[in-house]
Amino acid sequence: MRWAWFVILAASATMAPAKTPTNLADKLNLMTPGDRLDKLDGFRDGLSLSDRTLLDKALPRNAEGGIAQCDERDESRASCEAAAYLPALRSTGLMTRFLATLKAKHS
Repeated sequence: MRWAWFVILAASATMAPAKTPTNLADKLNLMTPGDRLDKLDGFRDGLSLSDRTLLDKALPRNAEGGIAQCDERDESRASCEAAAYLPALRSTGLMTRFLATLKAKHS
């Protein structure tokens, strides 16, 4: 019987702990696409008009306000739009500011 308990305890000790985010990129990657898109849209809404215009030039929108490049995609709209934001944030230089909003909310 002792051997059985030892095996059970040893097995539970070697199980990987739940993944905890170690940096802001990990936190972003662990969010669901919908949550990530909410954070990204909220960041966009808080930008100055000039910064929002800059971002929208890098990430054109359709008439309904959605991201145009995701109109013809056969995948989750939230996944497509959340993924589309990231290169646009990098190319406009807004990525650092976006990540800072995550840090402020998760500190």
